Amino acid sequence: MGTPHPTDRKPTVLILRGLALALVAAIAGACSTAGSATSNQQTNYVQVDGGGVIATYDVGHRAVVPQIAGKDLAGNDLNLAQFAGKVIVLNFWASWCPPCRSEAPALEQVYTDTRSAGVQFVGIDIRENGVSDGVHFATAHHIDYPSISDQADRVALAFHGHAVPQSPPTTLVIDRSGHIAARGLGEMRYAQLVQVVRAVAAETT
Repeated sequence: MGTPHPTDRKPTVLILRGLALALVAAIAGACSTAGSATSNQQTNYVQVDGGGVIATYDVGHRAVVPQIAGKDLAGNDLNLAQFAGKVIVLNFWASWCPPCRSEAPALEQVYTDTRSAGVQFVGIDIRENGVSDGVHFATAHHIDYPSISDQADRVALAFHGHAVPQSPPTTLVIDRSGHIAARGLGEMRYAQLVQVVRAVAAETT
């Protein structure tokens, strides 16, 4: 912006200038409001320098996982209860989340390498512009495990009190008895995640 004009301008010029500034402000405000949803959506994710971090919880100090059910990306019913007795890796993700895109190959590889040990991965696709965004993401990254479409954050809200952030990526490792054994924040790397998943899968109940 230029320097302010001297105050000895004619009143008419001041009035016109004021109207012009008000109009510019109004337009800028309208654009900001219209674009806020997209802007917020694409910046509200967990970014951890150097990769994600995982916290593990000892048996006897693990929170119980709430009942989780919804529709998968194809519109079919999906319920965690159908995987009872398995170790479940629950990953909160979104197609607009950069670290989610980065970690997708590692998650798929861990799933491939541990499913024979009774491990089931389930994704929670959140806050997309539409279900098709999640479908395209899963296809592009060759994700073989199912995901619940959770555009209203109902699954995340069900974890109230369990310190599960509503921003992706967040990864939970759930033991065979339905308790949270580990929580990962940010981009998961293959080596760090597979170690935890195998350890939980090897636990005896």
